[in-house]
Amino acid sequence: MTGTRDAATATLTAAEQDLILPVLFAKLEFDSGDVLAHSWLGEITWGGDTYLGIGQFGGVSPAGEPSDLSRSGLSLTLSNIPGAMGALVLGEYYQRRRATLYLGYLDQTTMQLVDDPVIVYRGRMDNSRIKQDGKTFTVTVNVESAFAAWDKPQIRRFNNAYQQSVYPGDRGFEFAEQAADKQVVWGGKLT
Repeated sequence: MTGTRDAATATLTAAEQDLILPVLFAKLEFDSGDVLAHSWLGEITWGGDTYLGIGQFGGVSPAGEPSDLSRSGLSLTLSNIPGAMGALVLGEYYQRRRATLYLGYLDQTTMQLVDDPVIVYRGRMDNSRIKQDGKTFTVTVNVESAFAAWDKPQIRRFNNAYQQSVYPGDRGFEFAEQAADKQVVWGGKLT
């Protein structure tokens, strides 16, 4: 979770004013395109992306910023998502894809962003629940912080098949399987 250390002066000033509306932005990155939504109405464009307003988010669980390196997850529920966005989430592989939650402020008179939103939380999607309500969807995505992967084992094989899957064409482990079964006599005659 990001605090005021990354917020611009204009954003900090805006947060203290009465005519400013806080807005949450969610960016879920998939291979075939991003799901971009915000908690107000209409479309808001910033950073080269256009975020679709879906009203109030269904919910954002509290996310902490622990001082140790423990995992700190976030559950993000997007409700009233249009069918095209919901179909993207339904039909696409989402685990370990990036998810970012931003906080920005709208000037209530001009309905323009006061400054670029700041990152509140960034992580990777872990699992999701999808519920269809007619032509709209409700999607709940659990997002894990970068530290969540620290306690998961990294599975690597020291054989040619694994090496080819990671580095196609590399011949470093070409004879690894043969060497594993080879009997070597140290200090004696080879027969």
